[in-house]
Amino acid sequence: MPFRLDINGLRFIAVFLVVAFHFKIPPFVGGYMGVDIFFVISGFLMHEICTKDYGAKGWMLNFYKKRFDRIYPALIAMVIFSFLIISFSESPSGLKIAVKQAVSAVLFLSNIFYWKETSGYFSGVSESYWFLHTWSLSVEWQFYLIFPFFFFCAKKIFNGKYLTLFYLFAFAISFIFCIFIAKNHQNAAFYLLPTRAWELLLGGIVASLSFKNKYPRTTEIISLATIVIFSLYVKEGLGWPGGLTLIPTLAAAAIIHSNIGNDRTILRFRPFQYIGSASYSIYLFHWPVVSYVYNNNIDLNALTKFVALCVSILLGFFSYKYLERWNKKKTSWLFVSAIGFVILSSSAAMQEITKYWSSEKVMKLDRYQSYSNSDMMKRQFGNKEFICFLSTENNDIKNFDKENCLKLSSTKRNILLIGDSHAAEIALSMKEIFPDYNVLQATSSGCMPYVGSSGQKRCRDLVNYVYDDFLMNNKVDAIFIAANWIDGKNEDVVRGLLSSIKKVKSKVDKVFIVGQTKVFDMDFFRIAQKEDASRLDNYKTNDSVNVNNTLSKSFSDVGLNYINVFNTGCIKDICTLIDENEIPYMFDTNHLTKPWADKTVRYIKSISGM
Repeated sequence: MPFRLDINGLRFIAVFLVVAFHFKIPPFVGGYMGVDIFFVISGFLMHEICTKDYGAKGWMLNFYKKRFDRIYPALIAMVIFSFLIISFSESPSGLKIAVKQAVSAVLFLSNIFYWKETSGYFSGVSESYWFLHTWSLSVEWQFYLIFPFFFFCAKKIFNGKYLTLFYLFAFAISFIFCIFIAKNHQNAAFYLLPTRAWELLLGGIVASLSFKNKYPRTTEIISLATIVIFSLYVKEGLGWPGGLTLIPTLAAAAIIHSNIGNDRTILRFRPFQYIGSASYSIYLFHWPVVSYVYNNNIDLNALTKFVALCVSILLGFFSYKYLERWNKKKTSWLFVSAIGFVILSSSAAMQEITKYWSSEKVMKLDRYQSYSNSDMMKRQFGNKEFICFLSTENNDIKNFDKENCLKLSSTKRNILLIGDSHAAEIALSMKEIFPDYNVLQATSSGCMPYVGSSGQKRCRDLVNYVYDDFLMNNKVDAIFIAANWIDGKNEDVVRGLLSSIKKVKSKVDKVFIVGQTKVFDMDFFRIAQKEDASRLDNYKTNDSVNVNNTLSKSFSDVGLNYINVFNTGCIKDICTLIDENEIPYMFDTNHLTKPWADKTVRYIKSISGM
């Protein structure tokens, strides 16, 4: 296939939009869809390559080798470059996480890693993930693994006659699946191949069409205008990918299909061609620069953006000239793989070395990386002596110690604490700060604490036991119900709790709903390592704010006692979230450390009047 300037120019547009979006260059608020344009281009080229090589001896293995040669050397170089930065700017725990990300990147599994480990590509802390941008490479590589077999089957079964229909059928399945999954699992829809394959298949459809475009100039102009306008007005967070994703991808497909010719295309402008040729390397190297700026709290003003952009482009051109172009002449798979192994092994060793130049504050906070596996956490959550909190580790109601966790006192008034991990995190504090009361604990992760909630069986079994059995046969003086209410739908939570409380009303004197705590997009102690204490509250998720405000009003309207603990640690509008002993508010994204659980429970006690 002759080199096409329009496709290379389309690469320029794609990488420009992505880089502009990541560097927050106005007005390209929709620049994230540049990746979708890359997908369409890749699908088109894969069809063209397979069509050209099909039937030749070893064509399929040759396809994989060419793809590997094209992608891997620059990817490894980017990983090496990134670790040169990471080793001197990250904490030991941060470096450990970066190693995991890098491993997933070089194995082309990073899309699966970020699907499982992040709250979303558009979250407020996405820039803290050093190799986040490699998710799209993983999607493409996974597509490359499947596509030759897909192409081979189409050729064998239909003799190539119905190839376009074959593509269209697969396209429709993937697109419908994407729309269906995106409704409730937006993160999965964003990162995974089954919900992204339709974009690559769209490129294949265009390549397989036998008819020509009669109006290539008009098509190119309208399609380019569509992409530009879309990038200016369609903001993030609108359910991506989804129906709207059709707009820029169809526009890109239309430009490719128009095939206006190298001498006529608007995109033949030489700077477009230079940047388009190096677009892969620029895409690879711009993100470590973005992450460095973000992770070191560098003010992203106009000068910073300009310098960072120039550095990204220079690194990209260097990689293109000395890795991509050199690699076309000679590649040693063993050499490239060995470099990757050495850098990842070395970076693992660097976790220990970084301790020598990390600040005292960073090292103190770094201890919280292992808090979730500590004895202190077991004590805090009520699992040190008896199993009073069920989780994946204790995954059956049979593990719950009813005899000790729900042991009533005849000499003290009895308080029942029920809920998920957000109830368990205050269990020890409740026992210490309510010394005149006997605190009973029934907690499990995996569901909302009301009868009829959906979720894990262990949790539903425990909740049903408490409401249908224990409280039907025993009287307590007060119930405190706590949960990470974000995990449920507001209307279901209010309805479910009202129904459950009504059921046991005769068996309890007072009922208190402990409100939503703040939630963050990444481990709070990691945010605290990099950010000034006065700005930590800015990193809370909007979801946690909205849920707290909604439930506070909803429970007040129906006459239930909602204890709003959301602003624990705040004085007026100032929330430091690091105490006088430099103890962080949370040890992960949404669970309180013990001292902050104490502060929260003292507030609960003062509001409840008990």
